[in-house]
Amino acid sequence: MRIYNISKSYNTLKVISNISLYVEEGEIVSVVGPSGCGKTTLLNLIAKLDEPDTGNILLSETDRIGYMMQEDLLFPWRTLEENALLGTEVIIPGSYNTREQLDRLFEAFDLASFKGNYPNTASGGMKQRVALIRTLLIRPSLLLMDEPFSNLDFDIKLRIQKQLIRYQQQNKMSILLVTHDIEDAISLSHRIIVLSAKPATIKVEIPIDVNATRQDPIEARKSHHFREYFTQIWDELKYSNLEENS
Repeated sequence: MRIYNISKSYNTLKVISNISLYVEEGEIVSVVGPSGCGKTTLLNLIAKLDEPDTGNILLSETDRIGYMMQEDLLFPWRTLEENALLGTEVIIPGSYNTREQLDRLFEAFDLASFKGNYPNTASGGMKQRVALIRTLLIRPSLLLMDEPFSNLDFDIKLRIQKQLIRYQQQNKMSILLVTHDIEDAISLSHRIIVLSAKPATIKVEIPIDVNATRQDPIEARKSHHFREYFTQIWDELKYSNLEENS
């Protein structure tokens, strides 16, 4: 996936200004930036939920986009299992191995004993995991994720991230992750893109060299480069906030 010089405004408010970026096959790229700078707008443009005013977004003919939004958007009248199957009912109905894949994912994400439950009996973290399973079941080649771990307890989050990375590597899936959590971005990503305050531009792109331990987000946090990356990204975000408020 490649983006060339896209910009987006809503009435007189310019949200995104001249952004270009790419995500290679099998790569995880995180986007961080000040609150309200246009990160979700960027994902919406890539997912074709909105159109850029200028610029181009190039996807291959075989690309299938999965989009995990901030809200879980589960239907209250469907069980967790039925909610997870919703995307496949629309996109790949009748797939012979969907049920097998669903069972594997519910097991991997610690939900195997809750498939028959309804959303009103599930915690926010459980519903978030169902939303992730629903997105993975359509077998996306590019997964867009908007703050996907925000409702998860820390220990659950690390286990889910480890399972997600395993799935991503097995399927050579690309991920574009929007997050406010710098540590998540460092431990998961090959590259991190830091956006400025609105209108969002790319301030800096940082290659991340914890890939040898990236299969385990806990071990990745132990990398001797980890604090250096954190400080660099935090400084960029801090200056962006100062610029916005000046």
